[in-house]
Amino acid sequence: MPDNPFMKFLELVKPQEPFSDQSIPSTPDYENIDNWAATPAIDGQQFYVPSSTHSVNKDNNAVDVFYIHPTGFYEKKWNSDMNKSKSAFERTEIMLGNQASVFNDSCNIFAPEYRQATYFSFFDREDNGKKALDLAYKDIESSFDVFINSLNDNRPFIIAGHSQGGLLAQRLINKKINNTDLQKRFVCAYVIGYMIPEIYYEDVFPNIPKSTSFDDINCIVSWSTVVEGFKRNREKTLFWKPDGWSVEPMIQKIVSTNPFSWTNDSLWHEDKNNLSIINKAQDYDFTDRFRKEHTGSKKSIGLTRIQGFSSSLNNETGLVEAKGPLIENIQKMKFFNGDLHSFDVMLFWGTLRQNIKDRINAFI
Repeated sequence: MPDNPFMKFLELVKPQEPFSDQSIPSTPDYENIDNWAATPAIDGQQFYVPSSTHSVNKDNNAVDVFYIHPTGFYEKKWNSDMNKSKSAFERTEIMLGNQASVFNDSCNIFAPEYRQATYFSFFDREDNGKKALDLAYKDIESSFDVFINSLNDNRPFIIAGHSQGGLLAQRLINKKINNTDLQKRFVCAYVIGYMIPEIYYEDVFPNIPKSTSFDDINCIVSWSTVVEGFKRNREKTLFWKPDGWSVEPMIQKIVSTNPFSWTNDSLWHEDKNNLSIINKAQDYDFTDRFRKEHTGSKKSIGLTRIQGFSSSLNNETGLVEAKGPLIENIQKMKFFNGDLHSFDVMLFWGTLRQNIKDRINAFI
């Protein structure tokens, strides 16, 4: 691998053995609440808000959200064993705080913990990463079946996922919602932070349209955020289609919506009512990828000290580009390279929180 810090990091988290069915973690039973990261009955970080002005409705909402968290597992094993005393689960909790919390005044939040694929899976050029993601998807489908049959009580629902969670959500929607009776209760999907190549959209979602306005329903809403002018330097990534896995070039155009306008034009938009959030904690390093044990550190979310930026869809890439005071401040972070992937939800927390209500109102 080339001599640069990121490639060295990948070497440090690369599993030493090939994926093996004999060494996978035990299968979770989703009838057991202990295997869920979040439900209305679990008092977790999904109920965090950045200020006292925000209301929280933990349950008795008219709509559910099935949320699939992103990658937080960096160990040299292909899949997480879901041990809640480990750092991987601590990262899941953080994602509940800075992503799933956006739903906590409008939806009953359900989020499975799952045998997520390790971060290296997306860079593996053999079949190990695909097999690890197949195992992760098996858990998502299993937990979704329990959600529908035992927890949802025939309510309308939203699917949400980011990064690995977004990739798994794409597959779930294709397999379990597209052209089924469940599609009648499907409000929309926020499938964020993982590419949906335009050329494959109809293959994955043949009966579900792309969102083109703020109150579209029964649709896919997706975006990936970068600093203005940034081009992703990673060449290829894994992508799932109904006919199997492929390795797709990152330079191709992806399906995307601008979260400030909820349109698909290439104009610059901003939302003066948006609120961007940050993670907060004492004695916890949010960038530490090598810690293996849960620290027990108390976390919270808060408003960014600097608010305000604008965003635009790049016509060629489909990436949402961002510029303005808040973005300039983020660019001062150590090791920041211009990719805002980790901030896909946090940047747009306020506008997304409102949009969820808008789409629910349109559906109901």
